[in-house]
Amino acid sequence: MNKFVRPVGVFVLLLVLVLWGQQRSGAFEDEFGAHPDEAAHFVSALMIRDYLAQLGSEEGIIHPKRYAEEYYAHYPKVAIGNWPPGFHLLQALWMLILPPGQASIFFLMALLTASLGLVTYLAAKPHVGRGWALAASMLLVVLRIMQEYSSLVMTEVLVALLVFSSVLAYWRFVETKGWRWGLGFGILASAAILVKGSALVLGLIPPLAVLLLRRWDLLKTPAFWLPAGVVGLLCAPWYLFTFDLATDGWAESTPSIQFFASAFFYNLKKLLETGGPVILLMTFLGLAKTCLVRKPEVAKEDRSTFFPMLGILFLSVPIFHCIVPAGMEHRHLIPTLPVFVVFAVVGMRELSERLSKEGTFFEGRRARWILGGVALAGMYLTTVNKNESFDYKKGYSGFRAVVEELYKVEDWSGPVLISSDASGEGMFVAEAALADNSRPSKKVVRATKALAD
Repeated sequence: MNKFVRPVGVFVLLLVLVLWGQQRSGAFEDEFGAHPDEAAHFVSALMIRDYLAQLGSEEGIIHPKRYAEEYYAHYPKVAIGNWPPGFHLLQALWMLILPPGQASIFFLMALLTASLGLVTYLAAKPHVGRGWALAASMLLVVLRIMQEYSSLVMTEVLVALLVFSSVLAYWRFVETKGWRWGLGFGILASAAILVKGSALVLGLIPPLAVLLLRRWDLLKTPAFWLPAGVVGLLCAPWYLFTFDLATDGWAESTPSIQFFASAFFYNLKKLLETGGPVILLMTFLGLAKTCLVRKPEVAKEDRSTFFPMLGILFLSVPIFHCIVPAGMEHRHLIPTLPVFVVFAVVGMRELSERLSKEGTFFEGRRARWILGGVALAGMYLTTVNKNESFDYKKGYSGFRAVVEELYKVEDWSGPVLISSDASGEGMFVAEAALADNSRPSKKVVRATKALAD
């Protein structure tokens, strides 16, 4: 019974932590504008939801392209094509079940974040023990970057969940050579890639696994090539059709040595900011302990590839974002965070075992508590030094109050002109779409599109 009850308890605990963080951040009250892309993700999903909802109406089936164009004319933040449709479709289906709005959509984000924590716990438990796995999953959901993106309608948490699950499936394939695990990797990888293009990092996993694990025998296995066929079949049509749109927002048009060098040092700095210096040190200690130190007493065929596969993911994500010049943002490292926290607790366990000696101040479990306290203090101080609160605060901008006053006039159809930056216009458009009970009916015009930037 405990086999099922305990994971449910862990999930509930993680969900409560995430919801508490969302409530403290203001996610349920503040507008969709803490990131310039947030409103576009929400309005795109709302459009799909409204299109699906009207399919059974007396008007008959409207062509999807015509409906999208009409919707964009009223709420110009639809961005289908800039991103794949996976995240927007998930939100749309969710908002068909629950009423569209902040309460439902941020509960979905909380479920995704708690699910990522649960998968981290379940994956780590057989290798580090139940207590350390729980510590890793709890650390994951309280990291400031995770607090932030749990409180935003953005793709990163879902991508991290699918990418990490994909790597776990590929680890099982490497261990067993079973075609079912290869197929599972292909399906999960396709789902991740259809959420965001950054999940194409999964294309590095098989070749690096062969090279770094010296598993040349995998190349002779037909199932090794199966995921490439699955991903090509499911994802290639979308990316061939939208490639120009997807690359339009890149920082540079092509990879370069200058971008690689800048992105390398940027990502290293952001890893330090993610958990502070002590946790980063423990992460590298855990990585070295599990992936670099060989145990001669363990036969080669009996060595688990779990930690090396996690190390490959930890290596692949920064390398991918150093090569692909899509831009430099902290959020690009979120798919590494489950690995980051697992290696951190391995490093903490190793260090506490070395410090813990009978008859000393660090005897027994005291070393663990002291190290944990020092690590959390380091994470807190790293955040405070940036003049930011350790708890993420989203920020209220006041657009909702304006929309509510405008939309009190029921027979007024607009249009209304909004002039602001990308986030401000997005916040207003998203609030206007939610306030319109007969979407699409009232029209919003963005000054940056109709007049000038």
